[in-house]
Amino acid sequence: MECTAKLRYRALPIIANPWERRGDGSLPLSSEQSSIEKSEPVIASHEDGSSTPAFRQREEASSIELFYDLFFVANLTSFTTVHAIDDAETITSYIGFFAILWFTWLQVVLYDIRFGVDSLFERLAKLLHFGVMVTFAVVGTRFNPSMPHETYITMRQLSLVLVVSRLVLIGQYASAMMWVRKHPSVTTPLKVHIIALAVGAALCLGFFFTFTATSSGQAYIVWYVIIVMEALAVFISSSRWEDVSFVHTNLNER
Repeated sequence: MECTAKLRYRALPIIANPWERRGDGSLPLSSEQSSIEKSEPVIASHEDGSSTPAFRQREEASSIELFYDLFFVANLTSFTTVHAIDDAETITSYIGFFAILWFTWLQVVLYDIRFGVDSLFERLAKLLHFGVMVTFAVVGTRFNPSMPHETYITMRQLSLVLVVSRLVLIGQYASAMMWVRKHPSVTTPLKVHIIALAVGAALCLGFFFTFTATSSGQAYIVWYVIIVMEALAVFISSSRWEDVSFVHTNLNER
């Protein structure tokens, strides 16, 4: 049993190839393979005769992805437990927090359903995403945009959380793009994803400094512009380039 566990651990690559291989799409690793997978992605043929890499298609979410979904639900439960939602002000606060949390969760899901594979790098990234969700739970207990002079530190913390989550996703998309850098039809939409997330992270970091004890506290509205812009960039680019579209993914299940 111990020997088998050690062999499985050694078989886990540092960075895995998220693009389909020929055959059943499995990840057989031999002792001759390095800790960073060096396999070539399978090439998908299209009606016009062109060929491009295809990411691995999965019908079901993995256990760690479902566990991440539970963190999302737990955040909402924590928020409603601490904040009594009984008037227009608290309802607005709840909707605002839910939007930030949901769009952050959505961005992680949109990556996982297409490029999520098991590797040390992906496990580290997922650990950071879990950390983001835990921080959301802590910050959410003090989230109250109607009292900017008292909660400006909380708003700063939330800005940094948004920056970290975007930086992790940028690293993940860059890792996926590394395997198909010779295929512009695939790298172009991934570059759009990365640019959108980078712009979002930069703006969130910039607005970190606008939250002070003497500010009006209205800068948080920009967060909603940012998260919608990011989502639109990912959805539109994924729809424009079919090689990274959400067709045949488990998006509906998530």
